[in-house]
Amino acid sequence: MKRFKSFKIYTVVVTLLSLVSCSDFLEREPVSITHPNVFWVNQANAEQAVAGSYALFKQVLMTQGNFLYWGEWTGMTFMDSRNWIVGYIEGSGNYNLAYRDASRDWKGFYRAANWAVTTQKYIEGMDDDLFDSVEMKNKLIGEAAFVQALSYFYMARIWGDVPIIEESLESIDQLVTEDGFIVSVPRSPELEVLDFAYQAVEKSISLLEYSSPGDADWAIRANKASAEALKAHIALWYASRDNDNSLMIDEAILATTNVINNSGANLIDYTVDGADGVERMCTGQSETGLFEVNISSEYNESFRVSTGDNNHTGLTLNAPFNRATVATGATPVWNPDFYGNEMMAQDADRVDDIRKDLFFYEYGTTNGTFTMKYAYSSQDPDSESAYALFSESNILIFRLADMYLLRAEANARLNKGTDAVNDINMIRSKANVPNYTGATDRASLMKAIFDERAIEFVGEAQSGYDRIRMNYFEGVSWASVSRNEKKGYFWPVHPNIISTNPEIIQTEYWQGRL
Repeated sequence: MKRFKSFKIYTVVVTLLSLVSCSDFLEREPVSITHPNVFWVNQANAEQAVAGSYALFKQVLMTQGNFLYWGEWTGMTFMDSRNWIVGYIEGSGNYNLAYRDASRDWKGFYRAANWAVTTQKYIEGMDDDLFDSVEMKNKLIGEAAFVQALSYFYMARIWGDVPIIEESLESIDQLVTEDGFIVSVPRSPELEVLDFAYQAVEKSISLLEYSSPGDADWAIRANKASAEALKAHIALWYASRDNDNSLMIDEAILATTNVINNSGANLIDYTVDGADGVERMCTGQSETGLFEVNISSEYNESFRVSTGDNNHTGLTLNAPFNRATVATGATPVWNPDFYGNEMMAQDADRVDDIRKDLFFYEYGTTNGTFTMKYAYSSQDPDSESAYALFSESNILIFRLADMYLLRAEANARLNKGTDAVNDINMIRSKANVPNYTGATDRASLMKAIFDERAIEFVGEAQSGYDRIRMNYFEGVSWASVSRNEKKGYFWPVHPNIISTNPEIIQTEYWQGRL
């Protein structure tokens, strides 16, 4: 893709306050740049800085369970939440989530991206002999570039057009012009944002090496396969937004194939491994993971499981796993009219789809069905209360099944039906679903792929993004041709951002609605 330039400078100062852990590397506290000449002097500090990038990104996703609001509830596939806040998505579709300002505010992603850019800048300026090896120095730079790319990619999928910031912000002076005016930054077009993320992930790929399942940092820190998985997503999103850009489709196929052939990851065969395989996948660092947000009490990277709507366990779990009554008002209920449930009922191939029993609790019962992907927990050893449980379920960002289905989608866009069907069948075979025998025209294949992604990644916050990328809004009550023409599938920009930065123009559909 063509290299685009960004506009001016950052709008916010980064402050790093959150703690991270999950290994000796990730348990270090992020730091702020007060005296750069005395901080960037050894490998340990550089590792601490990279840990800060991961921590800030994790914080954005986990705050009030926002990753589910952005990527799960908008898809309206399987999970019909009883949370009244989700009603503003599933019902009215106005995304005006009461007391959930963070869901409309992109500043958390900019903090993560800014810190990643700053980290790259300073590590690149450090002497090679300050590191155990040049390879270690490159690895740290590559990981920071990965977080930068991932942060911008999320923003592109959530808001479309967002400001691009290439420069590291380290001083308040960078926010003020020589004439004393505050610098403001307009939104860049979505394709430019995607290009910016693409360039960062290419840098990451060039600096990282492949890892393998069983390695201490497998999937919870980026490696070459993690970066190639991100590249595949960026490239296919770009293609979908640029009239099926064939070059980007080819890049998506190349990246997914590299992951499938070289990552060392393997698909979990649900028919063989059953509940044990699902538990390995969800608790993290399994043979099928590529990148995930670590949730582990062993490394102080967990939180208490609760019934409230301020985290993803409270938003997805129901009795008996949350040890509360069924009608909590926040947890999901089975709705036979939801897209995924209709699809599973109407498709004869899904009768024995083992994922219904493995991914859900009592699938199909009116007040009992919910996904169990976040149900894994451990007892707090310092408490005798049965309610004192720590979450042990990772947030899965990329895994190997995703690569097969992305490659199938890319081939469907190129009208390569045989190749697409082969990858669809690979995933179906692991879930006791017969081979696909339907039509192989593009529309039919895209539906088949969306359906497979809907059940395979339920609860993993993929379907909302899949809707936009695949332009498939069947079953989304609030979507319409007129709304989509004005990009009403994107989230509105927080009005406070527009108030403080007059260069920011609200997405067309949301103008006058907030």
